[in-house]
Amino acid sequence: MESWISSGLIGGLVAVVIGVIFTNAARGKATNGELKHGLLILILALACLAFSLFAVWAFFYDEDVHEKTSEFVAVLGLFFGFGIAAIACFAEYFKVKGRFDSRGIEFHTPWTGTKKENWDDLVSAKFNASMYWYTLKFKSGKKVRLSSYLHGHGEVLAILKERGYDF
Repeated sequence: MESWISSGLIGGLVAVVIGVIFTNAARGKATNGELKHGLLILILALACLAFSLFAVWAFFYDEDVHEKTSEFVAVLGLFFGFGIAAIACFAEYFKVKGRFDSRGIEFHTPWTGTKKENWDDLVSAKFNASMYWYTLKFKSGKKVRLSSYLHGHGEVLAILKERGYDF
């Protein structure tokens, strides 16, 4: 098997294992009604920032970048791709938060704003396996998407199971 295929398969397997470990840890984390991201998202943001800064370094210090178009495009792709991912991860870590209790949930993201809903108004609760989040749909039409990486999401799931929702 080609080495790049093996590397991709091993990297993918490692990513899945890390994801499972961190989501299970986040599910079991008791937060007393608070929803927030743990260190995984911050570490991911810092890693993306480091790769983006590496691309900046390569742009200024690697002579091949200025001689070969393919190298230039690769460096720009790394800079913008990892730069955007770093911004998104930092926004998730610092701006996504929520509170919940036995009556309802209040949740804020920089992407969809603040939503405050009562559990009595919950219409459906489903798990989205491709995005690894739970979609809670309310009578108002608003949706709250709880990432499996959020600390406290396990407590929300317990409340939902008490109300008859099963995942």
